[in-house]
Amino acid sequence: MKKLLVLFITLLVATGCGKETDGEKFKREYEKLNGEIAASGEEYLTVDINKNNVIKYSMVDEIIAIVQDGTGVIYLGYPECPWCRNVVEPLLEAADSTALETIYYLNMRDIRDRLSLDSDGNVVVEVEEKEGYYDLVEALSAILDDYILTSTSGETINTGKKRIYVPIVIFVKNGDIVSYHADTVATQIDPYVELTEEENNELVNIYKEAIMKVIDLNYCSEDEERC
Repeated sequence: MKKLLVLFITLLVATGCGKETDGEKFKREYEKLNGEIAASGEEYLTVDINKNNVIKYSMVDEIIAIVQDGTGVIYLGYPECPWCRNVVEPLLEAADSTALETIYYLNMRDIRDRLSLDSDGNVVVEVEEKEGYYDLVEALSAILDDYILTSTSGETINTGKKRIYVPIVIFVKNGDIVSYHADTVATQIDPYVELTEEENNELVNIYKEAIMKVIDLNYCSEDEERC
């Protein structure tokens, strides 16, 4: 019996049946922080994610290719981001209700640079960006905010760079960004307090409306030649 069990497990591994799917990985990475304490001292929100979700882990080059000449829905975020934890369930709910087949996901935690101000108010690099990050910034520059730092005295300093703040969901059709949505909803002020039912529904509807611009064959962007 033990030999048969070992043989069965070996066959599963060999055929790839035991391999973790992207949906399962996404569920595991976000849910493992449920109830944990963040660096801020606050408790991470609990998220409940179906393992059969439409998330596809993507590389920077793949995201850039979609933005420049492709079609798809892109989610940029990471599990430790408290605001990101608020968007994943509404986004996946919107995907299910519109029959969206894929959401291209890029974990942004370790690929962005991190800048700060020294004691003289000069911008310094604390963490270098990973390869491809600023290529992605350039591809998305039209929808990105400036990278602003605040000094201890409250003065705001423009670093001269753009920043991919997260969460952001980007909706692309034929190489045109037809919609995008950053953060959650205007009424949410604390990311460690879960969305109300009304706020959740508002966010779901925002995503659904934008998704339809991507999957609706009759939808055209302002550039009619790209229809």
